[in-house]
Order: sequence, then C-alpha cells, then structure tokens
Amino acid sequence: MNAIPADLPRMFRPEPKLSAVPTQPTASEREAIELEAAQRSVDAQFPLAAEFVAEPPARTWTFIDSSTSELQEVTCLAGCVVNHRIDRETPTHAEDIWCRTKSEEVSLPIVSGGRDVEQLRVLSAFIRQEPFSRNMHERVPHAQVEIVDDHFMEGLDPDGLASVILTLEAQLAKFRDVHAQLTALREQGRVQL
Repeated sequence: MNAIPADLPRMFRPEPKLSAVPTQPTASEREAIELEAAQRSVDAQFPLAAEFVAEPPARTWTFIDSSTSELQEVTCLAGCVVNHRIDRETPTHAEDIWCRTKSEEVSLPIVSGGRDVEQLRVLSAFIRQEPFSRNMHERVPHAQVEIVDDHFMEGLDPDGLASVILTLEAQLAKFRDVHAQLTALREQGRVQL
C-alpha cells in the first residue's frame, strides 16, 4: 500500500487530489496574454492613436491585365500601405503590381560632393512582395533595406536580413568605441574658457 509516513515533513506530503490538473501557461502563451493586455491598455488610453498604428488588413482587389485584357485578382501582403488605386482603375501590366509594408524613415545631415549638406534617409527596412514577378524569389515576401537615400539592398530572405542586422550591430559597436575615444580625447584636451 502507498501509506504516507506520519513523520514526513509537510512540504513533502502530496497535495489532495484535484478534479482537474491546473497548468501554467507556456512562455509564448504568457507573452501573447501580456501583449494583448498591453495593447488593450494603450488602446484605452489613446483611442485615436490605435487607429493610426493598426496594421492595415490584407485587401483583395482586381485589375485588368494590360497584356491579356483579363481580370486578375490580387490579395495584398498583410500590412500593405500601397494605395493601388491606379492599378485598379487602369489596365496594368501584372509584373508592375507590388505591395510593401510601412518603414520608419530617419534622416541625417550628410555631406555630398564639395560642402553641400543634405538631409538624406538612412537605414530603413520594409517588406515587399511582387505577386506576378518573373523572378520567383520576388513573389514571396522579402525584405528591402535602404542604406542611404534610394540605395537599397533588395530581395533579402530572413537569413539575409539577419546577416545585415548582425553586420550593422557589429558596426554600431565600433561606433560606440569611437564615441568613447572621442569623449576621452575631448576630456583630455578640454580648454578652460
């Protein structure tokens, strides 16, 4: 028989049998619950902001393929920010249809040529898909990274984008080293005015 010794410390005694075994949520379930709670909190505090930051839903629409004169159906990439109004209203080559997600643009003052300083976009990324492209790798979602104003790395798969991120992280670490050196050199040579 499975008798429990009377002198067994309380902490080692089995709990009474329950009708159902309670379980703890997994890490991913817990993260989803926390994310949903945080989103509800933000939406409640800033109801108008929620409308502006919500990801656009995938849209399905039709256009006339100018090559075949046939009506074609397209479902946009989830989060697509392209209007597609002209594509819908006028005959269009299927290869010219593309979708993309929003990117956060950052500009920095950059010297280009002689002494001209221009505000140029740097380091933005977005996802693009060209559903009728002749290149198969462009038909699936892929990343594009704008290094500087209209200079892109295109057609990045998840591993390719990860490589870019790792390269930029390594370069950022070097920037931090240069910053520390510059700060130290400025401190050493500081002139009292």
